[in-house]
Amino acid sequence: MVVKYHSGLAVLLAFSSAVLAQITTPCTYQEYLCGSTLLTNGYAVADLRTAYDANLNSPVIPDTALNKVLFRCTDNVGAIVGNSYCIVGCGVVGDNLVDDMCTM
Repeated sequence: MVVKYHSGLAVLLAFSSAVLAQITTPCTYQEYLCGSTLLTNGYAVADLRTAYDANLNSPVIPDTALNKVLFRCTDNVGAIVGNSYCIVGCGVVGDNLVDDMCTM
């Protein structure tokens, strides 16, 4: 049982490394970034869709609206989860010291 878990974990880590290798600038732990920022930094629309859909209480939106979602970085290697759909828009700050945010 432990061997199966360990080998499955190795496959998961290998897959994650291959996906993250394509990201030019991964987000870092507890950083909040707009979908548009993540797309500019090398994330794919499929990455954003998966992260957005992980939040089960999010409204249904088309892929074209993922740039208006505020994502939270869950680790230091680029993993993300959809935090908020910004109805008006997502404000890109463009600074590693200040998070992006939903605009009013």
